[in-house]
Amino acid sequence: MPMQTARQLGFALLLLAAAARAEVTLEAVRALPPLPETFPSDAALDARVDWLQARLAATGDDTERYRTQRLLFDEYYYERQDQAAAAVCRENPPLRLDFAYRERCILASVSEYEAYMPALLSLASEARQSPEKAAAAALLKDVAWRQSQWGDIAGAFENFEAALAIAPADNAELLGEIMMDTATSYIVNGDESYVRRGLALLADARVQMQRALDDPKDSSDKRYLGDKVVLTGFNSGIAYALHLSDYEKALASFAQVADQDSPYREDALVFAALSAAELGRFEAARAYLARSESEKGDASLSGPVAQQYLQCYRQITARRWDRGHPVDACLALKPETSLEVQLDVFKRLSESDDAATARAGLIGLKRLLVEKVEPQLRRRASGAASNAELMRLQRESDLKSVVLKQQEALQRERDETNAQRQNFFIALSLLLLMAALLAATRLRAKKRLAEQYEQLSLADALTHLGNRRYLEQHIGRELSLLNRMRHEDPAVSLGIYLFDIDHFKSVNDRFGHAAGDEVLVEMSRRIKVATRGADLLVRWGGEEFLLVARVDNGARCAQIADRILRAVNETPFEISGHGPLAVTCTIGAVTCPFIEGDNTPIWNELVGIADQALYLGKSGGRNRWLIVDNVRVAAAEDVGALLAQPLQQAVDAGLVSLRTS
Repeated sequence: MPMQTARQLGFALLLLAAAARAEVTLEAVRALPPLPETFPSDAALDARVDWLQARLAATGDDTERYRTQRLLFDEYYYERQDQAAAAVCRENPPLRLDFAYRERCILASVSEYEAYMPALLSLASEARQSPEKAAAAALLKDVAWRQSQWGDIAGAFENFEAALAIAPADNAELLGEIMMDTATSYIVNGDESYVRRGLALLADARVQMQRALDDPKDSSDKRYLGDKVVLTGFNSGIAYALHLSDYEKALASFAQVADQDSPYREDALVFAALSAAELGRFEAARAYLARSESEKGDASLSGPVAQQYLQCYRQITARRWDRGHPVDACLALKPETSLEVQLDVFKRLSESDDAATARAGLIGLKRLLVEKVEPQLRRRASGAASNAELMRLQRESDLKSVVLKQQEALQRERDETNAQRQNFFIALSLLLLMAALLAATRLRAKKRLAEQYEQLSLADALTHLGNRRYLEQHIGRELSLLNRMRHEDPAVSLGIYLFDIDHFKSVNDRFGHAAGDEVLVEMSRRIKVATRGADLLVRWGGEEFLLVARVDNGARCAQIADRILRAVNETPFEISGHGPLAVTCTIGAVTCPFIEGDNTPIWNELVGIADQALYLGKSGGRNRWLIVDNVRVAAAEDVGALLAQPLQQAVDAGLVSLRTS
């Protein structure tokens, strides 16, 4: 360690043991009246410092002198004048229980994470044993936040949870800050389970702070709490949009924030536009983008870094309906942009169907891996070593004596052990290690093979879409989600679309099966682009494809069918060696629930109804869609009878009706 850093650390550790003053107590400092109104709080730093220095010279009261010097320290510290702040700490050492002041003195005196973190951890341990639970919780929160920024995620989670455990329940501001910082760390750094824990924490924080806002007797800063309540909604939207891809919930969160006068409004409008576009609601997305343009630069959060990535998300959103829209702002993200945003942006670019854009996204992901992710992994290992070193430094002398005695006994035992026995144990260890490695290698090979078989059994080898088994494994999830969503919005349904390439046999007969395969691959690609990532798209067999898509009303079902036809018809298919080929398809569709109640047992029958509509559409001219709507089918057992007769006969009998393009 460099000599200067060692001296700084030594000073920081000395601060931890600053002698308490009998004549000055923290309670007495807190009991002092507020500063006079003549304090120039809005003036420049020099004016504020001069005022405090004059007050310091005019008072002989030790308690007032301590408070004034502490305020003087804060003026320097929050203006990032660390040398001047550290000098005040040396002149006016903190009281033992003044943990906030002690924390800032350490940070003003030592700038390197490896040097100040052991001192902060030791201070936090001391604070937890003191009666100052609010100060201890605030200190643990600060330590955890610095650990998360440095890459010590496990340590950060542990200290965030410790802060939550000891934070006073009646301190709404502090509890809200801890809950929000903890939730943010869970969402940014954890897996899906931690993201959902973070969302639950944000919801709890919102309830706690709203309760304090509604309580006229609560002395918390109401404006501050109101701002934080809005922030919980914005952060929830970020979790849903950037981490869970649940754009319905993301849009609901962002829309609420966008309708409030807050510094997060521009950001919320941009992310609301992104979420609406991902859901295929392009008109709503355009409206959100237009509103965000009118807010541009007005919000306090919208500095140069934020403006850059917000413009990037505007361009990504516009690209959902305009494939040629530029994304130059995304290729010029500032280095200070959060890792969370950079990862999301580059992943979206890498999934583009434009080769140059996808390549730029992959290059960005590689740069993040090299420049940020790998150093964070190394810092986590370094942080673990630093924590171990701190534990060693905190041991008392009696524990050191025990360790020394154990070392002496171990040495004597080693001296008494003969070489033959040592060789025996070494050989045995090597054999066991080799056996363990062999077993592990075989286990990994079997696991990889099992995963490959599982993947092959669920995917179509030609188009790489899911197959029938894939649909059977996932349709239950969609039906369960549908039942939950319909409790909130009865208009929500699932569209089940079965579509078939028209005259596909003639393609094989005229151009060969290789050309037919190209048509199937291009067909699957176009449908994937035209549908959403959350939709279930599978190859049903031969030239048939099946799509299960969430729709929020009956008109939306027809819009999706139109979108599929446009994707197939808008440009001819390019077939190797044969030039452009005009390809069309016919679609049969039905909505679920088809009858009121649980439609889970009859989803196969609903596919059969879509199949009937498909072939009725083919007999009526092809290149069209037909959607079957229920009129008088009242029970699940009647669906089988419906399938047993021609669809046109059921229409003529008034059991169902048809919509067609």
